[in-house]
Amino acid sequence: MAKKATGGEEYMIGECAIAEEIKFYDGYYVRGERHITRGWFERCLVAFYPAGLSCREKLLATLGDVKGKRILELGCGIGGLTTTLAGNGAYVSAIDISPEAVKMTREKCEGFIGQVDVQRMDANNLHYTAESFDLVVGELILHHLDCIKAAREIGRVLKPHGKAVFVEPLACNPLLNIWRRLTPSIGTVNEKPLSYLDILEAGKYFSSVKYQEFALLPLLSSLVYLITFSHRAKAKSAEFLTRLDIPLLRLCKPLRRYSAEVLIEFAK
Repeated sequence: MAKKATGGEEYMIGECAIAEEIKFYDGYYVRGERHITRGWFERCLVAFYPAGLSCREKLLATLGDVKGKRILELGCGIGGLTTTLAGNGAYVSAIDISPEAVKMTREKCEGFIGQVDVQRMDANNLHYTAESFDLVVGELILHHLDCIKAAREIGRVLKPHGKAVFVEPLACNPLLNIWRRLTPSIGTVNEKPLSYLDILEAGKYFSSVKYQEFALLPLLSSLVYLITFSHRAKAKSAEFLTRLDIPLLRLCKPLRRYSAEVLIEFAK
């Protein structure tokens, strides 16, 4: 495991924003999304959220062979990506701001003795020594952070020629932005989908930055649910639309900015 620059598990909450994230996500992992949403209208809107926006496959494909690599995972949640990376032979240091998330990930990773280390930590202030990791990864985490401060920390802990790969929500789709405003209970006030400017500003701490937008057509799965009220039909339509997504965005570059998500790769 990469060494922590500071010992122990003591963690001081220095900002109200961090305290709010901890409270929200502890509740989320214990009770689940349906118990966080407020009122029938907001719960209906959550049901209409597009299916098929899974990003893990794209992230793993970009990472390539991780066997023997030392990986820092930011925002590990309940450990789904953590166990996948460890199962593929990586040595994973996983962090999350939520004590409940840390507890759940540790339980899930009990079989990976000496291979996975899970710590409660603020991703804006990493307690690891410089140049500790080959890779830094995260699913839907940068938009919770001070993107510039986090990028600086990521660049510090990456080894020379290391890379950081993230999948994040993109801020340009007007329908998604309306949906976010109408469903405030399913997130925190600290969350902010990334703009292209955010990505480029964070990229200043690296030798290069690449990004690829995706998940535009799967947004239409919401319309399928509106017609059928069938989660199965929504999921099936999203699978079909996902297959059409890549050729459409390759041919129609101006549409890329309206995608739901973006894959970002920073290289040190």
